[in-house]
Amino acid sequence: MKRLAYILAAALPALVACHETVTQPRPTIPLVYSVVQDSTGQSALVKSYGSIGADGSIALIGPSEETVMLAESMLTADWVNNIDGTSRPDSLPDFSGEHFDLILDPVNAPYEQYLDTDTDRLRENAVRLSLFGIDSLCRLNPYSPENLQKKSRAKVLVFSSSLVSGFGQFDVDTLIQLAGGKPLTVSPVQALLAEALVGGDNVNICVWASPKVAGSGVYENSHAWLRSSSTLKVFTPQVEGDLRSRFRDVLMQYRKSGAPLPVHYLLLDDFGASVSALMAEADSIRAGYSEDDMALAKVLAPDFRIIEATEAIDRYCYRLLRQENFFTHNIAYPTASLYRTEEDHDGTMVLVELQDRYMPPSLADFLDAFAEKTRSFYVSDND
Repeated sequence: MKRLAYILAAALPALVACHETVTQPRPTIPLVYSVVQDSTGQSALVKSYGSIGADGSIALIGPSEETVMLAESMLTADWVNNIDGTSRPDSLPDFSGEHFDLILDPVNAPYEQYLDTDTDRLRENAVRLSLFGIDSLCRLNPYSPENLQKKSRAKVLVFSSSLVSGFGQFDVDTLIQLAGGKPLTVSPVQALLAEALVGGDNVNICVWASPKVAGSGVYENSHAWLRSSSTLKVFTPQVEGDLRSRFRDVLMQYRKSGAPLPVHYLLLDDFGASVSALMAEADSIRAGYSEDDMALAKVLAPDFRIIEATEAIDRYCYRLLRQENFFTHNIAYPTASLYRTEEDHDGTMVLVELQDRYMPPSLADFLDAFAEKTRSFYVSDND
């Protein structure tokens, strides 16, 4: 049963696409058909996706801060034993020998701005960014299309935005399938649900997400497509304050919602939030120092677990690479390259390598503060 659950988790993208086709027929966007019909000249490139084996990179795609935090997690991840794949750290990076391409997307971020006006823009953007990841070339600068340089081609596409789970991942998978390739894509919603269901689906799931993500329905829709016997409820903290206060508020909302008790998993759609601090608060609640504690303690299952988004993506990608035999098996620390979307002279989005001239001070400060390992791979004009 455990082995079957792992296979189910790794096959989740195909399951989601299949359920959409059968239960909720949904046309893809015109951009997908134009690429497949080769009007963009990229059909052959997409067709080969999924067939380059271990030599490709892992492309991390999305808004700058989320993508950088995901990269920092994957560059340093040590959740499993690299020999047998069991959940037992071995003091070696889980992605030893792998190369990551960070495709930061300031041109379109924040993605939440399109939810009320133009979700097709989100879907088109996911496709265009994926083509950047699959391509072997990028621009040296936004304004000289003839000045190109080589980059690694992606063997796996990983989206850092939860919104892409509902607005774009389906279209990317469809594009790859229609072109004859093998869709290997990962998103936060997909990875979080897979991690919660690895041990079986007779569980109750609570999701902590931002107002826009919660309101978008991406979690409910993805959960429904799985046809799982698990239950799922999504909440946003309604109180200001520290992490623990907001945690209590989410649990109280769940309790008052009438959803089935107890909660087995809290899915934390918040990159970098401290799981250890939240679990310490869960232990405090179980101690029952107040009436509120005793009420909230009933919400928590004895084996209650909090799963944070970057951890879920780390584990999902590890299982996927292991299943596909896509690990390089090189004895080396993981490496990374940083790229950034820009607009050229006519407003077309292009991809350039991140250098000093394209580095906004806010991103430099963020890398210095939260992503020391990722920062070490940044290419400076002065290097």
